[in-house]
Formats: sequence, C-alpha cells, structure tokens
Amino acid sequence: MDANQQQTKWSQFLSLIVVFFFWGFVAASNDILIPVFKKWFVLSQVQSQLVAWAFYVAYFVGSVIFFLISLKSDILQKFGYKKTLAVGLGLSSLGAFLFVPAASAANFWFFLTALFIVGLGFSVQQIVANPLAIKMGSPKTGAHRLTLAGGINSLGTTIGPILVGIALFGMGNKEESTKNDNLSKIEIVKNEYITHKNELSTNITELRKDTQDDPASINETITKLQQNISELDNQIVSIDQNPSAKDSQVDLYSSKLSEIKQKSTNISYPLAFVKENLKMVKIPFIVLGVAFIFVAIFMLFSKIEDPAKDEEEVKTDEPGGKFNIFNYPQLYLGMLAIFIYVGVEVSIISNLPALLHTKEFGGILEHNIAPFVSLYWGSLMIGRWNGSINVFNISKATNMILKFIVPFIAFGIIIVANELSGKDVSSFYIYAIWIVAFIIMSFIGGKNPGRTLMIFGVAGILMMLLGLVYPDKEIAKYFFISGGLFCSIMWPSIFDLAIAGLGKNTGKGSSFLVMMILGGGIIPLIQGWICDFDKSSPEGIMGITWTHFSYVIPILCFVYLAFYGFVTPRILKKQGIEMEESTSGGH
Repeated sequence: MDANQQQTKWSQFLSLIVVFFFWGFVAASNDILIPVFKKWFVLSQVQSQLVAWAFYVAYFVGSVIFFLISLKSDILQKFGYKKTLAVGLGLSSLGAFLFVPAASAANFWFFLTALFIVGLGFSVQQIVANPLAIKMGSPKTGAHRLTLAGGINSLGTTIGPILVGIALFGMGNKEESTKNDNLSKIEIVKNEYITHKNELSTNITELRKDTQDDPASINETITKLQQNISELDNQIVSIDQNPSAKDSQVDLYSSKLSEIKQKSTNISYPLAFVKENLKMVKIPFIVLGVAFIFVAIFMLFSKIEDPAKDEEEVKTDEPGGKFNIFNYPQLYLGMLAIFIYVGVEVSIISNLPALLHTKEFGGILEHNIAPFVSLYWGSLMIGRWNGSINVFNISKATNMILKFIVPFIAFGIIIVANELSGKDVSSFYIYAIWIVAFIIMSFIGGKNPGRTLMIFGVAGILMMLLGLVYPDKEIAKYFFISGGLFCSIMWPSIFDLAIAGLGKNTGKGSSFLVMMILGGGIIPLIQGWICDFDKSSPEGIMGITWTHFSYVIPILCFVYLAFYGFVTPRILKKQGIEMEESTSGGH
C-alpha cells in the first residue's frame, strides 16, 4: 500500500461522521423523553426505563438478524457499504416518523415500537460505519479515527437533550433559575410548593377547555388536582406562619411536598388531554426523520468508497476449525464487559431525572432536567475529544498541551450551549475539578487498554460511592454525573482487549460484541426496579431514598469493568500477546 493510500480520507470521513452525530443525538434525547412519558402515562420508574430497553434491545435484535443473514451472504460485499448505510438511515427515518401517530394515539407501546425501529436502523448503521471509519486510511490510526467519530457522537449527545428540551418545554428562564440563590431554606421550600401548585392549576385550566373527553372523567381528574392544591395551600399557610422554621421543620415540609407530588404523579389524565400534551413530541422527530432521509441521499451520492477486503478477511476457517467463543476467554469476558459498560453508561443517566426529582436532590422538575442530561453526555464528549487527539500527527509536547486544553474547550461548549438555551448553569463550574481528575487519570492509564480500563473502573467505583455518602447533595449529584467522564473511553479499551488474538475471527468476535449493546436496555430496568421501592417503602434505606440507593448498581458494574481491565492482560500474556497501545475505536 502506498503512502497516499495510507492517508486518512478526510472528505469521506467527514461525510460519515454525520451518522455518528445522529446516534448520539437520539440516544441522549431518550433521557428527556423518559420523565415526559413517566408523567403523562403514569408509569413507575421501572416502566419508564422501557424507553431505554426498546432502543437498546433493537441493537441486539438488529445485530443478530444481520449476523444470521451474513452466514448465507456477505451483505456488505453484495450491496456495498453506502447502500447498506442508507437502508439503516431509511429504517431510522421510518421509526422517527412513527412518533407522529404514536403521539396522536397517546399510546406508550406505540412510542416504544417507533423507538425500537429507530434503534434497529442504528444497529445496521453501527455495523457498517464502525469498520468503514477504521478503513478510511492507515490501520495504525483507525482506532483514533473511530475515537474522533465517537467524539462527534458525543457532541450529538450533548446538543440533543438541549434542543429536544427546548422543543418540549421552551426556552429556559435564567431569572427563575437564580431566584432561589439568596433565599432561606424555608423560602426555597415555599417556592417549590408554589411551583407545583402552579403546575397543577395550569392543568386544571387546560382541562376545563377540554371538549373532547368525557365530562365526568374531566371533573374526576379536576377534583383530584384540587384536593392536591388544597393540601399545598394548607402547607403554604403553615410555612407563612413559621418563617423562622428550624432545619428539622423544613425537612418535614419537604417530606410533605414529596408526598403530594407522589399523589400528583399517580393522577391519570383523560386521553384527549394527554394527546394534546404529547403533540410537542412530534416536531423534533419529524425533523429527525427528514434529516435521516437527507443524510441517506447524501450518503448514496457521496464519494465514500467501499473498502477493499483485507487479506485477513479473505481467509476462511480451515475444515474442522470452527470458531468457538469459549476458546477465547478475553472475548466471552469482553462480551459481558460490553454488556455491563453500555448498561452502566445508560443506567446512570436514565435514572438521574428520578434522582434529581427526589427531595434529597432538590425536587428538580422535568423542564429543568435537560442541562444535567447534557452535562452527563457532554462528559463523554470531554473524554472522547481528549482521546481523539492521537489521530493528528503532532509533537509529543503539543499533544500533552492539547490533552489539557481540549477537555475544557468541550466543557465550554456544554456551558455555552446551555446558556444559549436560557438555562443558568453557573453551578456547573465546580465540575472542572472532576475534569482535572479525569485528565490526570488518563495520563496514568496512557495508551494501555488494560491499565486504562482498570483505573477508570476504580474511579467509577469511587465516584458512585462518594455520590451515595457525600452529605451535600448539590455536590453529590456531580459524582454521579462524572460517571460519564470515566465511561467515555472504556469502549475502545474493552474492544481492544476482547478481540486481541482473534486473527481471522476478529469480524465474528466484533459482531458478538456489538450484540452486547443490549446491556443498555437491561441494566437500567434493574436500577429502575430498585427506585420503585420508594413507593412501598418511603422511609428509604440507610437514611437515603431507594432511588438514591439504586446507584449501588453502577458500583457493581464498575467493579466488573475494573476486574476485566486487570485480568485480561494476564490472560492475553499467557497466549503470548502483549497489549501496549489501544488499537480499536470508541462507542
């Protein structure tokens, strides 16, 4: 291969990474949909996690179907990379457009079906785009290209929640965000009572305009809402009579507010009223559907070339030498690692809205969740942008300087994007401490995938533990959000370790690893199940709510990931394989 062929095909690569952006945009937007669906469909926390389940189980189903078809016919060689990619985009477009009839029907299962089809299209895109990115230049920089593509994916995960949040809830109000800054604790609690009362009063006003639903059903709902408002009014009067309440009394008022909010979430609204409130979901997904079609057309007419087969890919299994997963402990342990990694990455953020909604963490309402979702997914962008610096041919000194500068540029994008959406995120500035910790740990891990995975796994354990025990909940939430930082470059580390030594079976091993994205649909359900104990056991466990306690699940996940990073290099060493540098890409 000549030097020219070894160069990264930047014009083609830049066309391809548009697809990576969409993966991130939609995946992160799901976290905004979860509290919306939970509210209007009156779902438990575990039921709300079916949003993540529908999306990520589609990756598994799509990968299995693709694998089974490939046993009979090599799809990529038969139809070409571009056409297959366009089919995947078309499938995702269909799923996005199905959000319109799903909203019109106000049917949760219809929404899940639409989201499943979007994910099914993404699974096809993943299978095509990942190897294509690797092959658009020198094999030595293939991993770094994929990490750079992962950084663009994370840009989508950062912007997605902000734009979808604006589409669903409108622009933010900085004055509203900062009005509690100079208030006493009891005044803050009073404002929370008033905010919830205003929300319920608005619903009553809208219900009285409802001419489509059964009047008896409307009146029944209004009666329940008025009962809750009456309770809120009684508590507001009590607060007004007790302006210098002690902390213990403030806690009682907060507990009572949580009880009333729980009653509010259990109120079922008439169908036509729910349909009216779900109309807002249609526009962002119509825009997405149209965008998918445009990108598919763009791909078909782009200059992206189908890569030639590598010599390793041309080789076939020798007679009697069938591929057996159990001959490769690094692979089957790696499949579990991918399952757990994607699961913990999704679970931390999928359950974060429920955590922030608890009285412990300030009772943050749905319309103020987007900045925190953006910061979490932006944390993955910070980490991946840091890791993608290696794709550029620069000096060691410049590389080191950029390793410090680029993460803060990414952090600045998160801040500016949220500020432009009308949200006050000045409280995010303290997060710079976690970014510095991440940079230091990334230097310690270096380019060794086993060491990096082990260090970041241990860091994840510590962050989740501190989030559970740290007394100041304004700080504690950032320990949980920082899970995104330490997840950010785990995918390439796991992938490298898992496929090491597979030789001509690397393609088969990779397809099995992609199937394990299924973890993103399973682990959030387990954590959501624990959260739901707050309904039957409101006193919580060990002095915290069950929703807060549910973050023991990410701890267990990070324990296994650290273990995999520790044990796999030793397994490979016994096979005569030394892992020095990272050789794969990022999810």
